[in-house]
Amino acid sequence: MAELKHAVYSGTRNLYEPMMWSAKSLYANSSVDRIHFLIEDDEFPFEMPSFCDFMNVKEYAEQTFPNTGPNAKSHFTKMAMVRICYPNLLNDINKVLQLDADTVVVDNVDGLWDIDLDGKWFAACHEALSGYDPYFSGHYHNVGVCMFNLAQMREDRAQAQLVQFINTRRSVCIEQDALNVCGAKGGKAVDMPVRYNENRACGYTDEPAIVHFVGYMDWQTNPNLPRREYLKRSKGMTWDEAIAAHRGR
Repeated sequence: MAELKHAVYSGTRNLYEPMMWSAKSLYANSSVDRIHFLIEDDEFPFEMPSFCDFMNVKEYAEQTFPNTGPNAKSHFTKMAMVRICYPNLLNDINKVLQLDADTVVVDNVDGLWDIDLDGKWFAACHEALSGYDPYFSGHYHNVGVCMFNLAQMREDRAQAQLVQFINTRRSVCIEQDALNVCGAKGGKAVDMPVRYNENRACGYTDEPAIVHFVGYMDWQTNPNLPRREYLKRSKGMTWDEAIAAHRGR
């Protein structure tokens, strides 16, 4: 029996609605089986299909990343940091696709679950255009779209390494920096084709599969935003339409 395809979103309350928009676009453009939402409430404020499930991880995040830590005052929230805790939080899942809330899936992404991750922690796109690599990982990855090999991460006890990094070293991009230093720098990362994470840090393509509005503070409202037509389409899509597209694959 084929292993189920899983995807996950995590974020604070202000991201609940865009997480839903992104999830609809993902379901319409893939054969994903279950979509998980790690949130800071017991209930999600929108009506969602039965293949979506929700977990309140606020207390877990608070306990894992204490307020005395070097990144406690960062503009990145603990709900972003908790992404390195997927091996424990999603403990019955071996592989999961992580998506940021500011992503829109615009073409079939089933190929992501077929990436060979044998012995690796994750697959993600190289930030070829950002010039950001403060820890000299040699090949800095953007994990806004990331396929995690949770089974390998558990075997390597990766979560303990990543948590220690965040709780002992001040960094700019926090969980992304942790994954690049502890994972990519140690040869635990695989490059993902840029069409699966098209953005101004990784680059652009004529045939995007996932558009990522990374770095734009006004990505929901800017009328001149590149690729904004995809965001408008995702926001207007109903779950019935997404489910019909999914079934038509």
